[in-house]
Amino acid sequence: MASSGQAGGDAARPDSLRAWVRAGRTVVDPAHAGVRLDLYLARRFTYRSRTQWRKIVREGRLTVNSLAARPSRVLRTGDRIDYVPRRRPEPPVDRHYLLLHADDDLVAVAKGGNLPIHPSGRYFHHTLLHLLLEDHPEWRRLHVIHRLDRETSGVVVFGRTRAAAGRVARQFRERTVEKRYLALVMGSPPNDRFTIDLSLGPARDSLIRKAVGVRPDGVPAKTSIRVLRRGPDWTWLEARPLTGRLHQIRVHLKAAGLPIAGDKVYGADERFFLKFVAGEPLTPEEQARLGHPRQALHAFRLRIRHPRSGATCTFEAPLPDDLRAALAARGFDPESSLPAVED
Repeated sequence: MASSGQAGGDAARPDSLRAWVRAGRTVVDPAHAGVRLDLYLARRFTYRSRTQWRKIVREGRLTVNSLAARPSRVLRTGDRIDYVPRRRPEPPVDRHYLLLHADDDLVAVAKGGNLPIHPSGRYFHHTLLHLLLEDHPEWRRLHVIHRLDRETSGVVVFGRTRAAAGRVARQFRERTVEKRYLALVMGSPPNDRFTIDLSLGPARDSLIRKAVGVRPDGVPAKTSIRVLRRGPDWTWLEARPLTGRLHQIRVHLKAAGLPIAGDKVYGADERFFLKFVAGEPLTPEEQARLGHPRQALHAFRLRIRHPRSGATCTFEAPLPDDLRAALAARGFDPESSLPAVED
């Protein structure tokens, strides 16, 4: 349902956040007059089923002309339908970020390991997009170009204008962007350099709806791996995704027998993720099996062409404290465990 500047002072929100606001308003046009409310909602806003919309109406979370309504209400031209969702406390996040670069076209930041990029699910204010616009109101608008998982730390870039964002997004689509990640994984591969070339698609046997798995009938995906440090049971490595698929590095490393430490979906047991989203704490034994409080994946370096000048821009995110501590605890020197720029 489109937002329209009501509920919670949306008119005062930065433009980039108006698209994410969870309250919405729509006005019934003549073409939909005479249609039941629940049927109208299901046809117009297909991201929910008719049954789901009926439940929302009965819970009083949707009004017609500012009054409670029944799902069977027959709509008339000009009826105003307002939707206001439940207000729930947002989970705490790591609000720390480091501004790496900012100009009239581009913003680059390094985010921590527990911060969503943009509003989604339980998160709205506790997102990198919201924090950036809160701290820099003069920017007014930022365009999301690419994404990192909430628990993945590292470099993220935003467009200051739609045109700039489109030019950089095209580089991602055409695979001319160089992305380098660092990961602490369980196990030790036989070779120091290798490539994982496995097609990916929905994981049909997973309890998690958005989980990805190796699928012969999936989309092609390729990741280049280089070992940086080895231990008896752990490896610190660099991963270069040569394609850009959802959860590609995490799924490829799991398929190679090298699950990322702390990965609740593709690590020791995906039921850890289900407990996490349900708000249930993991036991000390489960935390020990994970190997790290969050997935130990860091978007270390991003190299793109500037959307205006075409010059090569290389952004690097310092290694977060939690990963530095994890390396030190395993006998790896954090300072000598980073690849050089020219590598």
